[in-house]
Amino acid sequence: MSVQAETALFSPADAAQSPGSSLGASIPHHRQRTRNRLPKKPSLSNQIHPSQGDAGPGGVAASTLGPQDGNSRASEGLAAPGTTSGRPRRERAKNPSNPVVPSNSDGTPDKAGGNPRDSDNSRRGPRPQHFRRNFGTRLTTEGASGSNATLGRTSIAPISTADLDLTSRLIHSFTHKADALDCPICFNSIHPAQPIWSCSLSETVDTCCWTTFHLKCVRSWAQKSTKETRDAYRARNEDREGEWRCPGCQTKRHEVPQSYKCFCGRVEDPKAGRLATPHSCAENCMRPRSCEHPCSMLCHPGPCPPCLLSVEQQCYCGQEILVMRCTRLHSSLEQRLTCGRTCNKLLPCGKHTCQRECHPGECGECGETERVRCYCGKDTKTVKCGDGDAKISLIFEDGRPQEWEGRFQCENLCERLFACSIHTCSKTCHPPSPIPAICPRDPSVVNTCPCGKQTIESFGNGHRTKCTDDIPLCTSTCGKVHATCSHGCLSTCHSGPCKPCTVPISVSCRCGETVRYISCSARRLALEAGQGEILCHTKCTGMRHCGRHTCVRVCCPLAGQQRKIGKGKKRVFDPSALQVEDLEGWHACDLTCNKQLACGNHLCSESDHRGPCPPCLQSTFDEMICNCGRTILEPPVPCGTKIECSYPCVRPPPSCGHTKSPHSCHEDGDCPPCPFLTSKICVCGKTSVSNIRCSQEKVSCGKPCGKLMDCGFHQCDRLCHSGDCGSCAQLCGKPRKLCHPQQHVCVQQCHAPSACPEDEPCRAVVTLHCECGRLQQPATCGACTANPTSRGSGSFQLKCAQECAAAKRSRTLAEAFGIDISTSGGVSRGKLFGVTWPEELMVFFRLNRPFASMVEKALNEFVASIRNFKSFFLICHCRVANLYTRWPRCIE
Repeated sequence: MSVQAETALFSPADAAQSPGSSLGASIPHHRQRTRNRLPKKPSLSNQIHPSQGDAGPGGVAASTLGPQDGNSRASEGLAAPGTTSGRPRRERAKNPSNPVVPSNSDGTPDKAGGNPRDSDNSRRGPRPQHFRRNFGTRLTTEGASGSNATLGRTSIAPISTADLDLTSRLIHSFTHKADALDCPICFNSIHPAQPIWSCSLSETVDTCCWTTFHLKCVRSWAQKSTKETRDAYRARNEDREGEWRCPGCQTKRHEVPQSYKCFCGRVEDPKAGRLATPHSCAENCMRPRSCEHPCSMLCHPGPCPPCLLSVEQQCYCGQEILVMRCTRLHSSLEQRLTCGRTCNKLLPCGKHTCQRECHPGECGECGETERVRCYCGKDTKTVKCGDGDAKISLIFEDGRPQEWEGRFQCENLCERLFACSIHTCSKTCHPPSPIPAICPRDPSVVNTCPCGKQTIESFGNGHRTKCTDDIPLCTSTCGKVHATCSHGCLSTCHSGPCKPCTVPISVSCRCGETVRYISCSARRLALEAGQGEILCHTKCTGMRHCGRHTCVRVCCPLAGQQRKIGKGKKRVFDPSALQVEDLEGWHACDLTCNKQLACGNHLCSESDHRGPCPPCLQSTFDEMICNCGRTILEPPVPCGTKIECSYPCVRPPPSCGHTKSPHSCHEDGDCPPCPFLTSKICVCGKTSVSNIRCSQEKVSCGKPCGKLMDCGFHQCDRLCHSGDCGSCAQLCGKPRKLCHPQQHVCVQQCHAPSACPEDEPCRAVVTLHCECGRLQQPATCGACTANPTSRGSGSFQLKCAQECAAAKRSRTLAEAFGIDISTSGGVSRGKLFGVTWPEELMVFFRLNRPFASMVEKALNEFVASIRNFKSFFLICHCRVANLYTRWPRCIE
């Protein structure tokens, strides 16, 4: 918070301790260490000259500067204001454009004219440095007089700003270099020649802190903040302009300061005179205030002072005219225009006057009470004066008029006799007519049936002569429009009021899935009772705005829009499209997001939403220091910030003895592992492996372990490993005793040293053969304690089939013809016929391969079509040799 604000004052004690310091005294110590600067030379504008008797507008008189300012400058090796710093001052009398009025030793002008100092300079030599050092003080000490008096000095009290308002303190800081302000962004002093920007009120901003900044500093600050906020809004798919905050009061603004203006904002690049406040236009401020009078001060920093004009204003009750300051008139005090007399305004009742003291606003209702009658005159009650709707009631009884003022309607019926003296009025309390009204059943009034569709004469039952005669009813529907709806009465012609409306109307439920039909009167009663909404039992299956959870609300109004989207996997639905139409928030997700924020330390506490979660708003106000201590992040530090230090790591080298690999300073975790290559023994202890990183702890040679397991029969088949080999989990592998002669192995898990259990049948596969050996069939061994005979021992044979006998006859016939049959059961064509293909046939086949293939295919099909295999076999064996030897001739 800048100490330029109203709540932070710069005390004289602070000024005495650090001359030339600004309102930035509250800067933390670790930042003030970088602000040591060399002493500055005093500018001519800060030196006190005899010609500068008064300060400029809004400034402080130069004569109020005390010796403390001069001493502080002398301690810095600089001359105090008003001194010559060891050099003889230039005589102003030599400049004809700026003559000096001659004066005597007591300060009065010399009547003789001329400048006596011009004649004395040659005799007295250079003027002493202490000559009129403190302008405005007495030149001689007390008790000294005449030309022989010695020069003396008196101390001047330092300027105190503790009792000044904010505007005066800011003017003092701008006009006095010793109390110059500091820019809260760059922490450098604000020079009168540097463009500035002040946080002030505007049309778009109603709060400010009046802090002053360098224009270039606040422009860079605002441009960066505006760009970052605009990018953040675009990342959330929001079309909003960027904004920035004032570093002093955190007020949001959208406009980036671009031009250098005066304090009142009317002049760009102001050029103030010597006597004007720096950065001002030296004209009247004219900024609007809470009243109609603009500020009459010269252009100034800070808020405008209150208006001090006197105005005449009538008091609240209008009995007196008050004269007061405009500031008090526009203040928030309620008694500012009170004359102190009794109000005496006529109250709304029209009978009494207000007895309160002169007050603002309406006088209110009358507090008196009175006894009033109802309109029909049957009931009375006590009400406040002026309450109720006053109506005049007048009746004649026994020829005498009775008149009263009715103020309310009672719950009684009127029951006043009509002119027929038989029937009475059935209306509720109302102002009666002066004379009895005509009976509504009088024959002169009633000419039709109650529904009005037929006249009395059309019934043919004679004419009604008195009001007690019955009114005939027709057979038509009544059809009178109900007073509560626009439907007609569905009952037949009747006397008296109509029954409630029974017209059925369709009412849809909230989601539109269900339609119900109810009577019009029942619907009206439900609406009056606040139960007009009809709900079905259908649950909404639409997605909420978060896009992850379903609605599951019973009879949701947005379920109809969900059904219009379509069904199936090809439907395309964006829940954010319905968010614009969901003004009541039916599909707003009420579940907490609970996603991990970007900081990695906190969870998102907002309702479940679409898109990325907002950044974590937590922060720490402690300095973040890296491990080596050379990189420091100043607070506030946002949550999740990772410090990045570019200096080398200072942690100790690894314990292996190798040189530490160069790397940057890191916050968490160990240093990178040692990258040097070395030789290490594998974990099984059998092999030395070379070219292994020094940091690698476990080394494997990649060979099987080979250690004898605890069973004493198997060896460890795991690859090189550390630790015990563990219990044996391999297959037993020992031969079973009952599986003879195959000796199948035991397939159970190692059970040494116990014998192999053979109570279960052996599941090894054996091949069974028929007697001739042509047929083969796989089968399980099946040897066990209950059945010790194995199927593979030869005792089990398959029964030969008919094909076996045919094959046997074929072999016999082949042996008779001298044909060699292969051991596989098939007949080789070359060995079967013993034919050597002629060379010309081979050449013809190569040239006419498609035709030869077609002939071969035809012969194969012909052979396959013969059903009698025996006849074919005989013909084939008898003619096949001649057929193939005559092949070229057959082709022709």
